[in-house]
Amino acid sequence: MRTRIRHGVAAVAAVSALCFTAAACDGSDGKKPSDGKERAEEDGGKAAGASGTPLTAAQMAAGTLVAKDLPAGYKASKPDEAADEKYTTDKQDCAPIAAFLNEKVAGATTGGMVDFAGEGGDAMLTQRVFTFPGRGAEDHVKAVGAALEVCTSFAVAQGGEKLQITVKKITGPKAGEESHTFRMKTSIPSLSLNFESDLMVARQGSGVTRVAFIPADASGHKAFGDLARRAGDKFAKGVQS
Repeated sequence: MRTRIRHGVAAVAAVSALCFTAAACDGSDGKKPSDGKERAEEDGGKAAGASGTPLTAAQMAAGTLVAKDLPAGYKASKPDEAADEKYTTDKQDCAPIAAFLNEKVAGATTGGMVDFAGEGGDAMLTQRVFTFPGRGAEDHVKAVGAALEVCTSFAVAQGGEKLQITVKKITGPKAGEESHTFRMKTSIPSLSLNFESDLMVARQGSGVTRVAFIPADASGHKAFGDLARRAGDKFAKGVQS
């Protein structure tokens, strides 16, 4: 089965790419993320705690999954090149979650990028690792957490296509210093497509990882906890190396 994964960290975009190219889908106070600029501590003029130096390329690579980190049957593939597309949402409170659709993360430098297809090619796992200067990573992940408290559905539009998305927090493994897991259900009315994806965003220091899992069918959601734990452990340990 041929798949096309988006080059950026956008998890839902990866899901959309899968659905457009393969029979893997059913066809019948939320702040904006920080711009990543370093902020000084009020009392000392220096970044501290979660603030600090961005990760190196080597650290980001060390925090990125490889096939041997995953259950048998998962095979890695290089993300395809794709143009940077901008998705806009109709609800500002949902903007940090809608930002998962975009290729680029404002203020961040992207490092590790990898996609995996499960045995048979029907399930898909993607991971992106990136870094911010200053407190950008902390602000970014906290904004997602705040959005998950108030955002349950939104619509996005890009290139004349409209997507309806519902969001639900789910129980998942704890990863790094802060993490959030949730499920997104996407509907593309014009194509009669409906599909679900499980996602995790986690922070360790100035680094952030996004993990998305697209199961072959509803029964596959149960695999996400183990996959997210593997990704979170690799990320948290790797970026501290």
